[in-house]
Amino acid sequence: MTNLAPKILRSSGGKGNLGCLFSLLIVVALGYLGYKFVPHYMSHFELKDALNEIAVYRAAGTRGSEKQTIQEEVIAKAKELGIQLKREDIKVRQEEEKVYITVKYTVPVDLPNQVYNLNFEFTGHN
Repeated sequence: MTNLAPKILRSSGGKGNLGCLFSLLIVVALGYLGYKFVPHYMSHFELKDALNEIAVYRAAGTRGSEKQTIQEEVIAKAKELGIQLKREDIKVRQEEEKVYITVKYTVPVDLPNQVYNLNFEFTGHN
């Protein structure tokens, strides 16, 4: 029996290290992808919240409600968040007491072998 124990221990020695290395590679890859994608999604959600707030203020009449002014305010907020928007990316629609602000934009994310485009589209309203 004493001769079997060292042989069993020797034969399984490399399997644990390979599994650990594979797990480490997966964790590193997920961390890298999170580093590349999460900031864009965070900015997206912050802009979405800001659009709802802008729409509420515009509908309440506390600020001017001209479409061009609304677009400029959205562009300023997006710039503050690091999102590049053009006036064509923002559609403003007013119906009676409702204000709808629709934003559609694309953010390129540089990955090692390619550029991945994140497409965002959402509507904020009061």
